[in-house]
Amino acid sequence: MKKTVLFTLFGLLMLAFAATMVSAGPNPGRMHPFGGEQANLTDAQKEEMAPLVAKMKDLHQQMFEVKKEMIQKQVSFGNLTQEQADQHIAKMQEMQQRMEKGPCPDGMGMGMGHGHGRGMMHGNPDCQPPAPEEK
Repeated sequence: MKKTVLFTLFGLLMLAFAATMVSAGPNPGRMHPFGGEQANLTDAQKEEMAPLVAKMKDLHQQMFEVKKEMIQKQVSFGNLTQEQADQHIAKMQEMQQRMEKGPCPDGMGMGMGHGHGRGMMHGNPDCQPPAPEEK
């Protein structure tokens, strides 16, 4: 039963993150169903959408907190050390911040995995991956 609940929560989290990634891309001329592209809306329409966008952000934050709880459960089960858990959480926070501000001026640049998807923006210096850290 516990495994079913954990797998269900994990699946919902993955769907939410996938929806975030989908909504991050440009969509000229159309409004994305998740509120990602609002340039073609009137001020009144944007105002009407604002509570829904805020609600979506709240849900993303709640799911982020649930994911952190799941990682801490893995620590209590002995599957992860606290250091590993802290690293996972730090990466999740970094990813969430990147998705909120976007590494490129138009929000493009993040890949679906752990890499940096450059797509058509490979010539834009603002969309290049960060330089590797020296050790």
